[in-house]
Amino acid sequence: MGPILMHAGIPTFCLDDFFALLLRRHAQDPAIDADALLAWATARETRLYSLDVPARRFIRNGTDFAVDVIDRCLDLLDRMRSPEPDLGGLGLPVRFIERAQELIEQGRLDLGRGTATPARLTQVERPRLALDPFGQGVQIVLPPVGEAPDGTARWNVTVDGVPNLVKSRPLWVGAAEGAPTTTFPLTRPARVAQISLQGTEHETEIGIVDSGDPLLIFTESGRQLQSHLGVPPDAVWVLHPRDREVVADVPPRVIVESPLPVGWDGWRLVQVLLEGATWVALSGEGVRHRPIRGHSKPRVITGDPIPGVTTPYGSPVYCKPPAIWLPAETPTTWLIDVRSATGEEKFLTRRFTVGEPTEISEELWAGLPRPLLGAFEVTVRGPIGRNARRTVSIAEGLALRCTPPVRLFNGDGLVPGEASLSCGPGMTVDRPSLSYSPVERERVVTCTTSGGTEPLIVAPPSMRVLVEEASSSPRWNAGPVRLHTEGFGDADALLIEVPGIDAFPPLQVQAGRRVIQEIAPSGRGRYNLRRAQDTVQEHRSVDLVLPLAGVPVLVGSVRPARLATGVTAAGKSLLLDECVWVENLTAGLYLCTAPWREPEIIPVEKDGSIPLPDDLVNAGRMHVRLTVEDPWVSSEWPRWPHPREMLVCEAPGHYEGGDAEDRQLSGYLAGTDAFPAKVSRLDRLWTIVDLANRIDHSTADRWIEDSAALLRNHPEAIRSVPDAGLPPDRAVVALITTGLAASKMDHCVASDIALWRKAPVAAALLTGSLLADAAEDSDLLAEVRAECGESALAILRGEDDPYAPAGLFDMGAELMARQDPEMLESLWSAAQVVPSALLDEDTRVTAARLLFDQRNCRDGRKLADQAERVVREGLVLRDNGFWAVGKYVAARCHPKRLHGWVSLPAMSIALALIARMAAHGHADCRILEERFRFLWRMLAKIAPVLTTIDLVRAELIVAARPAR
Repeated sequence: MGPILMHAGIPTFCLDDFFALLLRRHAQDPAIDADALLAWATARETRLYSLDVPARRFIRNGTDFAVDVIDRCLDLLDRMRSPEPDLGGLGLPVRFIERAQELIEQGRLDLGRGTATPARLTQVERPRLALDPFGQGVQIVLPPVGEAPDGTARWNVTVDGVPNLVKSRPLWVGAAEGAPTTTFPLTRPARVAQISLQGTEHETEIGIVDSGDPLLIFTESGRQLQSHLGVPPDAVWVLHPRDREVVADVPPRVIVESPLPVGWDGWRLVQVLLEGATWVALSGEGVRHRPIRGHSKPRVITGDPIPGVTTPYGSPVYCKPPAIWLPAETPTTWLIDVRSATGEEKFLTRRFTVGEPTEISEELWAGLPRPLLGAFEVTVRGPIGRNARRTVSIAEGLALRCTPPVRLFNGDGLVPGEASLSCGPGMTVDRPSLSYSPVERERVVTCTTSGGTEPLIVAPPSMRVLVEEASSSPRWNAGPVRLHTEGFGDADALLIEVPGIDAFPPLQVQAGRRVIQEIAPSGRGRYNLRRAQDTVQEHRSVDLVLPLAGVPVLVGSVRPARLATGVTAAGKSLLLDECVWVENLTAGLYLCTAPWREPEIIPVEKDGSIPLPDDLVNAGRMHVRLTVEDPWVSSEWPRWPHPREMLVCEAPGHYEGGDAEDRQLSGYLAGTDAFPAKVSRLDRLWTIVDLANRIDHSTADRWIEDSAALLRNHPEAIRSVPDAGLPPDRAVVALITTGLAASKMDHCVASDIALWRKAPVAAALLTGSLLADAAEDSDLLAEVRAECGESALAILRGEDDPYAPAGLFDMGAELMARQDPEMLESLWSAAQVVPSALLDEDTRVTAARLLFDQRNCRDGRKLADQAERVVREGLVLRDNGFWAVGKYVAARCHPKRLHGWVSLPAMSIALALIARMAAHGHADCRILEERFRFLWRMLAKIAPVLTTIDLVRAELIVAARPAR
């Protein structure tokens, strides 16, 4: 769609609904911007059904032009909230402005009056997808939060249904109360993430990998170029499945290839130059071409930021004001607007008409008092589709000098350092000279001019390291990493970054200061730790040393994990037995009498004591997890510690904090109070069901049954599952354990539909009563399609499941069972590179493969002994006597036998169908479900993904009875 077609893109008769859509989204998310609105609109086909076809097509296919029009219209509607709106400089066709004015005069657009919304003026940053090409890889960037309770921002990040809590807090005191930007690395490819800030209602959804077009493109700085936008003819990073190539009409030139973190096997990350090309795509049939736009857009040119200086929120700071480059193939008029980032002050609004490419600098800032200090928002608008907007933080004339130029590691931290700040006339710095101890990485200073003051963070350049592990998100560390001998096999690679160094020497593995192995780097500063596994197993304790300019630098150590042998309660503190104290030793206290609480994180004193907050004194038994924290990185603490990494502390009493319900449930778990007759916070009961066996196996059955009995009789029980924060594999087990996986919900609310992308099992149970009668263009079926794929809609239409046999264990599975496990693992790793919809064939096969891996575990063998009995019941299933569903069980049966592990996939769908038919009133299935529930729970524990898939399938099959 070219610029000329833009004016016909949204005819005047379409503007009413178009403006109404913008206002609805703005009301739901006051901080929404054009990129986010377009991403939301194009994520589901049904979201634009309120618009006429021309507007719908323009938004879906308009790429940069659509983004620009939406941005200008949002700005128009925002300005019209003011009593005397300034409508100049928007660059919109006059008919847009006139129609908006007419609709407001007629009372058909309810803008609300008063001043323009601060959210639009301040351009609030949103969570976004980004790339750290030589470190964490693909990550979700969580923006700074200006006002957070106790200075800590708590983000709920759900990735493909897996909930995570990410905390961000300032690591210094005195300059601001906000929490800085933080990141959440993606340990493997995923389809979608939902992000919300605790204490707010809005949730941001970010699409990650599109299984139909798995090409992710990032700018050189790591910012994602969303699929609805054009691609610049510059150097960009492209991430794609390794079995497909990046193609363009002019072959792209590969600049560099970067290794990806463990978990992204089967993918390739390369930086390519797209100069001269007009489109880029992945190889293959029916691929979508991403258009490449030339340098027809204006650019805000900043130069390099001041090394080591940032704002409190992590934004770079520049010592010179930016310039603006204006393109011009023909004479073109551009409107440039400069204002404070808060929107409170407007410094410049001016038109520039240029007939050739022009760079403008001094004209922008000539009318402002110098030196410049603060954050400025620069907006450039020209013809539709050609705009730029950027916020730039400036401390004009500021310079930083550091000694040493780069701080290396020294023992448990960094070498001491000094920094000196200088500035020009008109600006002062409250602390021009700074000193840094080994445990200090950054300091805050305040710059002052006649126009105001700004806090800045000064962090001299320093080295850092990162460990890639399959079981955890990678995090950069500002000191030597500590690895455990027992878990060293989980470590995949060590990444080292030293500013100014590109060629790294071999990493030395030392025992007793003697070099016993060297590991050559692969890529820039990346060392394969798997090569040292045998060495670590032999020596148990080793150091990882990097020789830099003749100086040995300790970058990591490997030691046995046990930091204490036990823990005992001693009044207002806990005492660790035989404590091996090290700097930053930290304890996480998990309260067994209130397991729904977050762990209490407390530094361990040098004498091995752990001071208790008042509400944990005499609060009952605790599980204690010890770790050595990096003081500069927020650690990820598990929901509950693994038995091998925890100490048990017996203590009297129960939790006396919180509300009355907290205290009563805690008393029940401590054995002093009866189980409450009524509970309002059902997430606490789900937590008890989930963790009971890990807290106290001897009383777990009673705790689970008491909680389940109350949940089964509460209409909000299933709806409350996501609130408990259970991972998907634990949630499906909990639903089966309580019997609610075999219950029927007759009342559905609007919020249940949105659960399909976060908690598909809960959503299927909650919306099952609506599935059969849902219209093809309904929001409900749009969500089902987005999560489950087209096969789900085929089932609901009364057609056969197109992938019913997927996951079958046949003679091929028996042959694989005789193969070498390592060879099998290499085959599996390439089986599903691109994440697919829940009910797609590849997803089912991958889920069955995970069950295959568990066939010989203790529970796997028990289930294999019972599989034939369950499958035979499933083969004769009839849904209320008029339609046979046993064919879905038969499709998963081994062709020649039913006994043994080969029937486990058939057992899974049989148990799911029994449960959902019981929920829909089948009396015989109700008896079977109760009889087989313990087997289903056991199966869900070893094969949660296949259990989830089959439970959703079963609900769709049973719900589709009218269509059949």
